[in-house]
Amino acid sequence: DAQESRGLGDVYKRQHEMRHATDMKTGKLSYGDDFVKFNGVTYERKDINGKDMIIVDGVAKEAGDSDFPWENDANNGNK
Repeated sequence: DAQESRGLGDVYKRQHEMRHATDMKTGKLSYGDDFVKFNGVTYERKDINGKDMIIVDGVAKEAGDSDFPWENDANNGNK
């Protein structure tokens, strides 16, 4: 039912965020005002037209996009 589905979504989100927290503790992931570093690769982070953007492979994507390497890693770790 809908309530159970929401509950599972909450569990998934907690697992996802715990994966990020673990990656930060181990040094695999770090954030700063002008960068995100994941697996030894530093990605530029900057304000573009008032939006928090991160540059990956020459393409600016808004922070929170699910297609960043660290997001894919966290999502795959929770399947």
